Amino acid sequence: MTIKNNTPQEPFVWIDFESNDFDHFSEIVHSWDTDFLQLDKGPFHSHLQQIILPEIQIGHAKFNCHLDQKGISPKDMWTFVIMAEDASMFKFNHTTTLSTSTLVIYSPGYEINAVSYDGFHIYTFSIHQSHFQELTSTLGLDMIEEKLSKIDRIELMQDQANHLRTQLQDILVDAESLEHKVVSTEGKELLLNFLPIKFLKEIGTQIGCAKEKVIQERDMFFMEARAYIHTHLSESLNIGEIAKKFKLSERSLRNYFKKELNTSPKQYITTLRLRKIRGELEVLYMEKGLVKETAKKFGFHHMGQFSKAYKEFFGELPSETLREV
Repeated sequence: MTIKNNTPQEPFVWIDFESNDFDHFSEIVHSWDTDFLQLDKGPFHSHLQQIILPEIQIGHAKFNCHLDQKGISPKDMWTFVIMAEDASMFKFNHTTTLSTSTLVIYSPGYEINAVSYDGFHIYTFSIHQSHFQELTSTLGLDMIEEKLSKIDRIELMQDQANHLRTQLQDILVDAESLEHKVVSTEGKELLLNFLPIKFLKEIGTQIGCAKEKVIQERDMFFMEARAYIHTHLSESLNIGEIAKKFKLSERSLRNYFKKELNTSPKQYITTLRLRKIRGELEVLYMEKGLVKETAKKFGFHHMGQFSKAYKEFFGELPSETLREV
């Protein structure tokens, strides 16, 4: 991607976004069909980088906290995610990644269902479906798209993962250093052909041993229970009754939250409610009794306990949030 004088050039979109403000961050990523819920207390920090061309996108993301990630991958792109060497493991489709050599696969418009922790650090490579099909046809890999649609991850050899990761790192570092965000015709050719071919080659050597993705019926019940909680936050929520409603035992539901999200159902509900209240307070003007009214709306009836929980989670009192509006 080095630019030479008098060489035909094409601009690319460059995103470099770093934030310590979860609310600001969540507003930005919401436009990408992705929603994040911070499940732990304390400071938040994120760093996102992305190169965007019509045919491909290359990205880098790093978070320092416990996040529930939901959304939809780009509807017309195949996306491959490889972890940084210093990355912590994360859950994807209810199963924890095995190592930093795990390559996660998102088919076009695939549901994002992940839980990450402090140390989440990934590189992404997305390729437009039409360009992907062009390349696979040229390479004689017409069946690879069908095979990839049946799996959600591949365990690469360590040297394979290192090569792909290094390639993405080098491209991002080079793009960051460019004062004018343009790519030469030659550089674009390398991005559109060499890079995806390199990915396809490495994937092709491992695809025969990849397990097909399977969503267990039990996982669907758990997901329905979580969806129910999200839509009934203003009501009294009893874990035993929720479990029974979705044909689960209370113990299995509690174990699910611990295993899947590393939290308890009670703490999960409290976190959701606090986030909802904060969201409402941030768009409202100061009115007498507003904090109490909003807290009661989402199930907090003891103002002392509510204020304490709110300050522990956000580092400020509800009244201080209102004063910032």
